[in-house]
Amino acid sequence: MKRTSKIRIGEGKPLGILDYLSGRFTYRDTASWAEEIAAGRIIVNGVAATAATVLCCGDEMEYLPEARPEPEVDETVTVVHEDDDFLALCKSGNLPCHPAGIFFNRTLWAMLKEGRVRGVSPLEEIHFVNRLDRETSGLVLVAKNKRAAKIAARAMSRDEACKEYWVVVEGDFPDELSAEGWLWQDERSIVKKKRRFGAEKPDGAIDAETAETSFRCLRRGNGMSWLLATLGTGRTHQIRATLCSLGYPVVGDKLYGVDDGMYLRFVKDALTEEDRRRLRIGRQALHACHLRLPLPESRLLDLRADWPDFEKLLDSRS
Repeated sequence: MKRTSKIRIGEGKPLGILDYLSGRFTYRDTASWAEEIAAGRIIVNGVAATAATVLCCGDEMEYLPEARPEPEVDETVTVVHEDDDFLALCKSGNLPCHPAGIFFNRTLWAMLKEGRVRGVSPLEEIHFVNRLDRETSGLVLVAKNKRAAKIAARAMSRDEACKEYWVVVEGDFPDELSAEGWLWQDERSIVKKKRRFGAEKPDGAIDAETAETSFRCLRRGNGMSWLLATLGTGRTHQIRATLCSLGYPVVGDKLYGVDDGMYLRFVKDALTEEDRRRLRIGRQALHACHLRLPLPESRLLDLRADWPDFEKLLDSRS
């Protein structure tokens, strides 16, 4: 499949296409956008644009970016459940759910669109009920139509819903711990998207969100602990950020692990051998293992995904 982005021009005075593109999409300068236009990758109302094109209210503009090579991923996906409305899958720990950044065709979304998941016909509609990070393995629930997506969204907010994860962390974790507090941008980190957890809402943190996670230790070994994490809220990076702030970073996590500088080296493909040794494994040890959703007419989706090969981490002989 090829990437494409379409937008409808809103109200306002007519504007030259170069001024519009460089003003709204600042990740390219005017000269770069002129090159995209000259290459025929900007389409307005079905016709290739020129540098002299003027955009008016109601015009449809389409961008066809040049295909870029995508990093290798692990396309291991198994079907957990399927019915007329829902498809539940267990994905690997190196597979993005949806297109973002450099990833497009090597995503779960593209695999489902093109029928590249064994036993699953190509899907016209794909509505992710839950989305996992690329390096998080486990259960992903897909609604096949808008009606089912709305039903699932309502079900996710009900008290009877349950979202559980297995996670391996550094250190000797307590038997049980309930973390209730706030998540906000970690201003101390060199990585802007990193978040921080605390029991009290910090002054001036306008992005702060409430967060609630319960943890139970299942096993300890080799300087690590295997936990069951149950979500009370569903915030971005909730489990990873909470555990990092509590002093128990997730094993293999480049952003919320033992050194967030690893994340910057990772995106530059510059991890050192010492980095890899400290990470222990090549991906974050986080796995969506259980999802329970109460549906209308007394239906219940109760889905589970098998434990990945993390247990060897806790073996003292490893």
